[in-house]
Amino acid sequence: MWVLLKDFLLVSLGMGIGVVLMCILKVGKEADCEMKQLEESEDN
Repeated sequence: MWVLLKDFLLVSLGMGIGVVLMCILKVGKEADCEMKQLEESEDN
């Protein structure tokens, strides 16, 4: 019973870390796009 609970907690922890990493990468990509647009508007 404890093994099953431990496995469930580890899987949940792994999924949570994966979701957080995806969110961080998405925010970083959007920030890069925004910085690029800002640089292009300053050049013009």
